Amino acid sequence: MYLTQEYSYLGLFAILFIEEAGVFLPVPGDIFIAATAALPGSNYLAIVATVMIATLTGSTVLFFLSRTLGNKLMAKFGKFIKLTPKRIKKAEIWFKKYGGAAIVIGRIIPGLRIVTPFVAGLFEVNYKTFWVYSALAAFIWANIYF
Repeated sequence: MYLTQEYSYLGLFAILFIEEAGVFLPVPGDIFIAATAALPGSNYLAIVATVMIATLTGSTVLFFLSRTLGNKLMAKFGKFIKLTPKRIKKAEIWFKKYGGAAIVIGRIIPGLRIVTPFVAGLFEVNYKTFWVYSALAAFIWANIYF
């Protein structure tokens, strides 16, 4: 909470960017959005813009890392988290079937927020599609916690 109190929007950006880039934090970004919104003099548009920019930049990093290294990581570590080729194929079919809705829903639900860009990159979702639906989800997310 110190970062958001001391540095307000810049602190919020840093926390969300780190989380969105795939670094699991002990406290979810939702809490920091709400805490920043509760600060005296907080600005709705500045918070929404900060959340959207941090979400899009951070998740873009994770998306492209996944696109580049995702298959290698899945082959090496997938068995440790019980991801068999059959389960991966099933997830890919589901992800392709629901596309944009899967991205929006996955980006809003805590616990799936970080997994979604990884999966989108792994399954080679078109970046423009990923970006548009991630922007929509970030806007919704910012408004829920504002």
